[in-house]
Amino acid sequence: MAAETILLTRQEINSQIDIAAVIPAIEHAMGQFEKGQDYLPPKAIYHLPVADGVAACITGYTQSADVLSMKVGQERTANPDLGLPTTNSWVAVFNPETGELIMICDGTLPTMYRTAAAAAVSAKHLARADVRALGVIGAGQLGRQCVRAVSLVREFDKIYLYDVAESIARQAADELAAQVRQPIEIADAETVCRRADVLVTATNSREPIVRAAWVADGTHLCCMGTDLHEKIECEMTLLLRCRIFADVTEHALVRGEVSQAVEQGVLGSDCYAGTLGQVINGSIDGRTDPAQVTMFDGVGIGIQDTTVARAIYDQAVAKGIGTRFAFS
Repeated sequence: MAAETILLTRQEINSQIDIAAVIPAIEHAMGQFEKGQDYLPPKAIYHLPVADGVAACITGYTQSADVLSMKVGQERTANPDLGLPTTNSWVAVFNPETGELIMICDGTLPTMYRTAAAAAVSAKHLARADVRALGVIGAGQLGRQCVRAVSLVREFDKIYLYDVAESIARQAADELAAQVRQPIEIADAETVCRRADVLVTATNSREPIVRAAWVADGTHLCCMGTDLHEKIECEMTLLLRCRIFADVTEHALVRGEVSQAVEQGVLGSDCYAGTLGQVINGSIDGRTDPAQVTMFDGVGIGIQDTTVARAIYDQAVAKGIGTRFAFS
């Protein structure tokens, strides 16, 4: 008998899928990936000759999730002027044994979930033990999910939030007030950076926002917005102070936060201490000194999409949500 396919909308994912379940799944998957058990081909990224458009296809297979996912994503930087999100994407999930399609779902929110979960995992493993303040630069959908996820893994007393559009930051703070226990303060970028023990960047910026002078010793940075070479969120001189970790080194070198610094010779291609998965597995040290500035350069990888797709599929089956249909 043909497999039943589940169709899930963004609204169903937002209201029914718990991000807390995604964090340990992402942590496990990133550790397992370092053991060479998964399939991760390079991202296919295309720059379109219209609307400064970018299209991407990301696929991956993980033994731990036992599904194959294929995500098609689109980015249009002018979309907010049209009342549309900057990014849109869709995920198709397959049974790896039979090739049958078992789920189609919105991919934008799951991408935010898995990116935020990776940031949370990095904070769990790389931030100081005595952190008290979380700072987030960027209050769009990614920034909001990062607030939710990272605040689950450490005992913060306060959250500082900045967005270039203050109205967006205030809207995000109002939305998150019922979802996190910590008080949220809207502040300028410098204040957020100076007060944060864990600092998350979640923007599409093409110009540095985080200045080296604003970041105190002992800070952990989660750089989650930079997934294309032309994007940059941190001043290059800041990178020289950091012990840096990637999700996948070869991907991050060409598209991550360090990519422009490597291209310009500010950093060498050996700038990464290792991967977050290696830290999770204990094969390399993470933070080696309380005063050290650590950085996770997370460009996003296909096994994360596969892992979050599995978590969403399992919750959809357990809760009976989504529309069921069969192709044959």
